[in-house]
Amino acid sequence: MQITTDNAYILIVLGMCGTFLLVTAFILFSVRNQNRLLKQRQRFQHAELVHQKELLRAIIESQETERKRIGQDLHDDVGTTLSGLRLLIEMFKPTDKTDNYYLEFIRSSKATIDKIVTDVRNISHNLSPATLGYYGLAAAIEEHIDVINQSGKLEVIVTDNSGELLNNLELPIATALYRVLEELLNNTIKHSGASRAEIEFRNDENGLSINYNDNGKGIAQAQSTLKKGMGLQNIESRLLNINAAYLISTEPGQGFNVLVKCPITLNDT
Repeated sequence: MQITTDNAYILIVLGMCGTFLLVTAFILFSVRNQNRLLKQRQRFQHAELVHQKELLRAIIESQETERKRIGQDLHDDVGTTLSGLRLLIEMFKPTDKTDNYYLEFIRSSKATIDKIVTDVRNISHNLSPATLGYYGLAAAIEEHIDVINQSGKLEVIVTDNSGELLNNLELPIATALYRVLEELLNNTIKHSGASRAEIEFRNDENGLSINYNDNGKGIAQAQSTLKKGMGLQNIESRLLNINAAYLISTEPGQGFNVLVKCPITLNDT
């Protein structure tokens, strides 16, 4: 009887051990399977992100190509035609050179054409700034800011503490940052009521930092709302395309501030 009881205990212990091993094996199998599914999902997400970035890059490159084409057409075709029209008007000689009507007509026509030529030149520059490709981001920004300062709409001050980094950016990165600053300046002029904006370029250990701020009315909205209301979705797309990040800081009456971090090493330059 004692032997039978001992055997029963042994069978119970063996059964419990077997059950424990089965449960442990099941748990390990489940964990392994979950890890495999997680890694697979991460690979899919990474592949999707890469695909989205490639698609975004293709869209941006296509936009820049079209901007360049339209800008060249405006400058070459429309600008040349207007310049020719101005020469024709200058060649026009009225019979009575003292006729105030004809003299005023020539003067006003030439003034109007000069204004249109200037506008076409500015539009062509905004669409595809040639300075950006020839002289780099710093020169292109200075040229754009000179136009804004001369217009009297906004006073813009630029401080460059980036050393040679700003002048050695690859063209796609320089173009993206130029468009971002262009968008920020346009938003400041149109929406903020600011009289002054400042742009600071810095070279830190992580690459290029750009600090943009104005003295406008600021906004008391969440960042997700700002994207829709101020066109920051376009800014985010361009920064994503060059692996850059940004941080917005704004409060009512405290102006609008954006800090851009663009990871660039000396090897990139």
